[in-house]
Amino acid sequence: MDLSQAVRIRPFDPNLPPEYCTTVNASQDGLYFPTQSGHYALGMSVYVTTDFQPDSPLNSTFVGVVVRIDKLESDERGIAIHVVSPSVAAAN
Repeated sequence: MDLSQAVRIRPFDPNLPPEYCTTVNASQDGLYFPTQSGHYALGMSVYVTTDFQPDSPLNSTFVGVVVRIDKLESDERGIAIHVVSPSVAAAN
């Protein structure tokens, strides 16, 4: 079963950039993706927009928290995010 999906990860901190990536694993309450970005930290709150397509009314946005950071090959890190709840505000 392929559990990959396109997502946008946007930190609550507006000074940090959003990231557009593909998960390598996803479930109802979490997701995991590789990244070269170094701004993720344990406990960091983020907006997660699943099945992300720009300007799509079908995008679903959730609030998540970074719960694990793995060191992967080369310069990548694996980021695990636990989905806390649906977002009440649009995460544009």
